[in-house]
Amino acid sequence: MAQALGVSVDENQAQTFLAAHFDPTVSDVEHIGEGAWSRCFAFRRGDDNLVVRFGNFVDDFENDRRAAVYAAPNLPVPQVLAIGPAFGGHYAISTRVYGDPLDHLSTDDWLATIPSTVAMLEALRLADVSPTQGWGGWSGDGHAPHTSWSSHLLAVNVDSPERRNHGWPQKLAQSPDGEEAFTWGYTLLQQIVDDAIPRHLYHADLMNRNVLVQDHKISGVFDWGCGCYGDHLYDLAWFEFWAPWYPEKDIAALRAVLEQRWRDMGYEPRNKVARLQACYLHIGLDHLAYNAWLEDWETLAATARQMREIVMRNA
Repeated sequence: MAQALGVSVDENQAQTFLAAHFDPTVSDVEHIGEGAWSRCFAFRRGDDNLVVRFGNFVDDFENDRRAAVYAAPNLPVPQVLAIGPAFGGHYAISTRVYGDPLDHLSTDDWLATIPSTVAMLEALRLADVSPTQGWGGWSGDGHAPHTSWSSHLLAVNVDSPERRNHGWPQKLAQSPDGEEAFTWGYTLLQQIVDDAIPRHLYHADLMNRNVLVQDHKISGVFDWGCGCYGDHLYDLAWFEFWAPWYPEKDIAALRAVLEQRWRDMGYEPRNKVARLQACYLHIGLDHLAYNAWLEDWETLAATARQMREIVMRNA
C-alpha cells in the first residue's frame, strides 16, 4: 500500500512534532515503513533508537502497549513508551527493533528461520492469558468482548459504524461471485465452528511486515491491532491461507516442524482439521469484507478462490 489510509505525515512533520511534544533533541528522523493504518518513522534520542507511528486508531497503539505483557525470549515485543494525540489522530513511540520482514525472506532464509518462527508460535500458544477474559479481539485493558469462540467467529458478518470497513456489505453486493462466496463460507462456518477449544493468544496478522527477522531469529513482533484470544491454530491457518501469495515460502515445512514440536511435547490439538477449517473460513470471510470495502476486486476474487480451495483441500 503506497500510503496508510488517512495518514499523510511526512518526515519534516514528524521531526517538528517530536521536537515539540517528546524531546527537542531528537535527530535522524527517517520514514521506515507503513501498514494499512499507520506510518512509521525511526529517530534517535541520545543513545536510544526509537520509532514513532502516526495513525487514526488509538486502539491499535494501546493494544501494542498491552502486548508487552506477553513478551518472552521467543516472542520479542517492542515496548510502547508514549501514546497521545497528533495531527487529528494519534501517535505512539516505541523501542526500535531491527531486521527484515518475515514475509520478505528468500526461500533459504525462510527455511533457516522456521525454527525461530515455530518457537514464536509456541510462545503465543503458551502465553498466560488467565488474568484476562473474553474471546476475539482484545483491547488495551486486556479483555475481549465475546463470550465464546463461535460468537467471535460468527460476528464476521456484522457491519456496524464502529467497524473500520463499515459499509462493506453494500460494496460486496457489487461482486456477485464475491457475495456468493461469502454466503457459502459463512454457512459452512456456522456448521463447523466448535466452542470446545482451549483459549490462547494469537496475533492474526503475522505476514504483513509485522514480524522482523535478524540472523534467522525473530527479532520483533508488533502491530497487535488484530491480536485475539481464541484458537492458537489461527496463526498457523494464517500462514497456510496466504501461502499462494508467498510462493517462495515453504509453509508445509513450517507446519511439519511445528507438528513435530507438538509430538515431542506430547501435545496434539483435538479436532484439528475442523478447527483449521473454521480459521480458514474466518480469514477468507474477513478479507472478502475488507477487499470489498477497498473495492479491490482482483484480490477479492483471489481470496474467494483460495477460501474454497483450502477448505476443500483440507476437508
